[in-house]
Amino acid sequence: MDINPWPYLVLGLVSFLVLAPLSLLVLGSFSTARLPTDFSLAQTGLQNYLKVYLDPLTYELMGNTVIYVSGSVALGISLALTLAWLVERTDMPAKILIYAGVPMTLAVPGMLQAMAWVLLLSPRIGMINRGLMESLGLAEAPINIYSLGGMIFVEGLRLVPTAFLMLIPLLRSMDPALEEAAATSGINPSATIRKVTLRLLAPGLFAVMVYQAMTALEIFEVPGILGLPSRIFVFSTKIYAIIHSATLMPVYGQANALAMIYLLIAVVTTYFYSRMIGRAERFAIITGKGYRPRPQELGAWKIPALAVASLYLLLAVVLPFLVFLYASFLPYLQIPSAAALKSFTLKNYRLLATYGEVGSALKNTAIMVVVTATATTLLSFFISLVIVRSRFWGRKLLDQLAFAPHAIPGIVMGLAFVWVFLRLDFLPIYGTIWAMVIGFTTNFISYGTRAMNASLLQIHKELEEAAYVSGLPPWRTMRRIFLPLMMPTFAGVWIWVVLHAVRIAGMPLMLYEGSQNQVLAILIWNMWDEGYIPAAAAIGTLLMLSLLLLTLLVRSVGFRTQRADVGGR
Repeated sequence: MDINPWPYLVLGLVSFLVLAPLSLLVLGSFSTARLPTDFSLAQTGLQNYLKVYLDPLTYELMGNTVIYVSGSVALGISLALTLAWLVERTDMPAKILIYAGVPMTLAVPGMLQAMAWVLLLSPRIGMINRGLMESLGLAEAPINIYSLGGMIFVEGLRLVPTAFLMLIPLLRSMDPALEEAAATSGINPSATIRKVTLRLLAPGLFAVMVYQAMTALEIFEVPGILGLPSRIFVFSTKIYAIIHSATLMPVYGQANALAMIYLLIAVVTTYFYSRMIGRAERFAIITGKGYRPRPQELGAWKIPALAVASLYLLLAVVLPFLVFLYASFLPYLQIPSAAALKSFTLKNYRLLATYGEVGSALKNTAIMVVVTATATTLLSFFISLVIVRSRFWGRKLLDQLAFAPHAIPGIVMGLAFVWVFLRLDFLPIYGTIWAMVIGFTTNFISYGTRAMNASLLQIHKELEEAAYVSGLPPWRTMRRIFLPLMMPTFAGVWIWVVLHAVRIAGMPLMLYEGSQNQVLAILIWNMWDEGYIPAAAAIGTLLMLSLLLLTLLVRSVGFRTQRADVGGR
């Protein structure tokens, strides 16, 4: 009997991409060698764990992480739920603009958002702080963005668009009969929201909260920009600081030991999230009964509600963009004034055109995102093809392996691949953009396979059977059947990967070495760190414009698709 080698090749590749870095991460946590290249089983012990977990600062780190994650999630979910309710369940004016505008905030990377708020609220250079000090005669800045509160504020704003997109369907599909019954019974609107709406939403809302906690837990950019200067560490920034210490040799074993608890928390959180999603049918709120939700009349609160929604857009996307745009034309940082406007110059943009590292970073970024997006899309498709369309004995194992990177924070995955590329001599790519490509592809296949699985399940097997009976070889079946029918999914996954790969700095910072291997996120980080703030603002402005246009394109295509679907019914 002929054995199809294809599923075995896919399983072997995914196993290597996921298990090799995790295995070396665990082994490295016991290593007493200074460098991964010096590791041997003879140099192992519990010293790293004793050093890390007997250090009181580790428990301060855990406390900071808990406060940061819980505060960010509380703020982000509160804002997202308020905006989603105003858009879906009220007669607030300009709802379509808010509905279209909130997801557009995804065009502002977390790193740039944090930098923008530094320019506004830094005790030393913050424009708002300096303006308040001059106008009120204050000796000290009234607001300090370099704090846990500042980190929570910026991360909370960053979490809103994803939570908003997850909550909108919940509110849209929820039968309003109980809310209407409460209103008929004379219960005031605030009590109805508290006692009826929130209780109906509770299971789905809790799942969104867990997902957002996973996101906040793994993010590096916001605590990196706002926490590192004041030495307020969370898990992600502490691991980065151990590896990139300016005064001490990197202690890889201790970084791995610290990553173990970080990884454990992330895995447990992902497990509970998966369990909740798996039991979603217990909390079904859509039935066969037709209904049309009646919008809640806001009355005199219409304008205040619109003002609240507009204020979020101002804080999350408009203000950061305008601050970067303003700073990009300055020869040096100044608070807004007539003199500052007169000093506007294109020097920073001309510098980008002549500065060699910018051209190199643009080229590296283009190669990295295109190859990563293409590799992720193709690998996700082949993985899903084995999972959904084959009877391969290891398809469930393959599905679990493909989803596993979702539970691994990017900074931990970056650290794990540092060990892989330094230990495995047949992969001499440590420090190059190809290391980033492999790291990102591994990280993103969890999303890619979810999308591909859903798309493949919608294609009936009789199309493949007809192609087989007609004598078409498998590669032509893929080209003539799967490719046309799944093109929207391919395009969606590809664009999603591009949008995320270009904005993430944590993993590239762990994997790059040398200025010739910088991508845009690293270049902006390094320019900011070295004090070239107007030049960093110029790059950030152009990057935000590019991401804004790409996001706008995706949203416009999505709206046209929705209208076409509705029109075809």
